Amino acid sequence: MRFFLILVFVSSLCFSQETIVPISPALTKSLHKGLNQLASEQREDGSWQGSYGRNVGETSLCLMAFMAMGNLPGEGEYGHVVSKGVDWIIKQAKPNGLIQYTNQERQAAVMYGHALATLMLSEAWGQSQNPKVGKVLRNAVKLILEVQGPKGGWGYKSVPYDGDTSVCVMQVIALKSAQEAGIYVPQKTIQKALSLIKTRFNEGSKMYGYTSTNISKNHYGSSAAGTCIMFICGEQEDKYTEQAVDSILKIMKNDPKKQKVGHIPYFLYYGSVASYFQGGDNYRQWAQHLEEYLIREQRKSGEWGSYYQTAFCILAASLPFQYIPVYQK
Repeated sequence: MRFFLILVFVSSLCFSQETIVPISPALTKSLHKGLNQLASEQREDGSWQGSYGRNVGETSLCLMAFMAMGNLPGEGEYGHVVSKGVDWIIKQAKPNGLIQYTNQERQAAVMYGHALATLMLSEAWGQSQNPKVGKVLRNAVKLILEVQGPKGGWGYKSVPYDGDTSVCVMQVIALKSAQEAGIYVPQKTIQKALSLIKTRFNEGSKMYGYTSTNISKNHYGSSAAGTCIMFICGEQEDKYTEQAVDSILKIMKNDPKKQKVGHIPYFLYYGSVASYFQGGDNYRQWAQHLEEYLIREQRKSGEWGSYYQTAFCILAASLPFQYIPVYQK
């Protein structure tokens, strides 16, 4: 059995806590099977064509799944897959900075896909310094900054609007990743977004709502997303981080499928990032339940549903490999 050392900084106690989390051979095999399935479905132009047709968000998620397992453009077992995908994403960039497939068959959430593409490119650029990637990335970040809503959020279209927690969190993750890759992002932009997300925190359940403090099973993923971004941005108040992890861990322990949680892969992804940043017993428990869930629910051909659902599942389980900088503590 292979072990990965996770170093967790517990600010309230002013010391670091080391957490050893086992990654079993069975889970490793499962993740590689998932990657193999994704690779076999990549189109010749480098994209993936899912329920929304060719979509920059779905393609970027797939690419991040490969990157999370140690593949970069031209590097690793699936380096060729990543190279083709990154090239396709770059070709979709518009003069105003928006990254969107022009001929998309079915309209999807434009800014959500744009944020995922920005996140993927910032991780690729931070590790490769490809000037073509850097140019598109800077313009993509500029657009996100320009369309932040008056209260600190973002909508699904590329105009200033205060939307739901889900789309807001994805923009902030993209901005934090770009910031860590060396792109200038005003701290006030991030703080304004965090302030908005905090207004949706339910003091009773210790969870984040979708557009208010109301909590529903269909949007547990947004609750996990709100918790995740607080950790990534270094929030110091326990109720927004550690206590919120306790709430989503209870859901995980009771099996999200049995509870009929909506958008489970999305919940698994954000919940994994949040509990991983916290570390300790909570992440050990989360990782154990996650492994059981993924091995049980993986289909014979290797996927966990659609392309983006499969990518979310791989990202959720591969955090301890620490290949993607924004998820490194």
